[in-house]
Amino acid sequence: MLMGLDGVEIVMEVEETFDIAIEDSEAEKILMPGQLIELVLSKVGRTTHAACLTQRAFHILRASLMRQLGIERNQIRLDSLLDLFFSRATRKEHVRRILDDMGLQKEIEFVRPNWLHRLILAVIFFGAITIAVLLAWHPIHSPTVFISFLFGSPIASAVLFIVFFGWLAFFVTLPMRVEFRPSMKTVGHLSRWIVAHAPDLVKAPPGQWSREQVSENIRQIVVDALGCEKTYREDAHFVKELGLS
Repeated sequence: MLMGLDGVEIVMEVEETFDIAIEDSEAEKILMPGQLIELVLSKVGRTTHAACLTQRAFHILRASLMRQLGIERNQIRLDSLLDLFFSRATRKEHVRRILDDMGLQKEIEFVRPNWLHRLILAVIFFGAITIAVLLAWHPIHSPTVFISFLFGSPIASAVLFIVFFGWLAFFVTLPMRVEFRPSMKTVGHLSRWIVAHAPDLVKAPPGQWSREQVSENIRQIVVDALGCEKTYREDAHFVKELGLS
C-alpha cells in the first residue's frame, strides 16, 4: 500500500531514519501506521529503556535559540509558541540560522496563512459563479469554435477561470508562505521534528529503539508527508483516512 509518490517518500524517510531497508513486497502490505511501526521494530534492535530523545532535542534547540537569538532560558518551554520567537518578517532567515547552528540541512516547510487560503477560495468561488451567470445571460458568440466554446459556455468559462486564477494565486502567493504548519507550532513540535529528521543529532543508540521512539518518529514522518496531523492514528488507513495517494 505504501506505493506512489507519497508512499515512496515515507518509505525512504523511514529507511534513512532507522538505517534499515524495506522491500517493495513489505511496503505493499502496509495499510496503517501501526503496521509500519511493527515492521520497523522487527528490523531494528529493541530496548525497553526509552531515552527521551525529544527532551534531548529540546535541550539542543533551547541552547541554539539562546545562542543565536538571545532568548532567555526561562522563556523557552516545550509548549512555547514558535511565533513568539520568530517574527514573520525574518522568520525564514532566523529558522535557517537555528537549523544551521544545529547542523541540520533539512528544510522546514512553511505554509500560507489560513486567511489567505480562505480569500483565494472565496475569490475563485464567487468569480466562477459571476462569470457563469453573466455568460448565461449574455453568451459570447464567435466564428472560432474554440473561442466560442470557452467563452460561450458558462461552465467552460467558469472552469477556465478556476484553473487560471488558481494557478496565478499559487505562484503569486509563494512569498507569503511564512506560517508554521499546525504540526510545527511549538518548541515541542520542533523538538520532535528534530528527533525524526536528525536522530544522529540527539545521539539515538545505534540500532536500539523503543516502541515509543519508533512510533514518535513514524508519526512525524507520516504527518510531514501527508499533512494529516488532525487525523493521524496508528490504526488509521493510509489511503482512506490519511490521504495517501
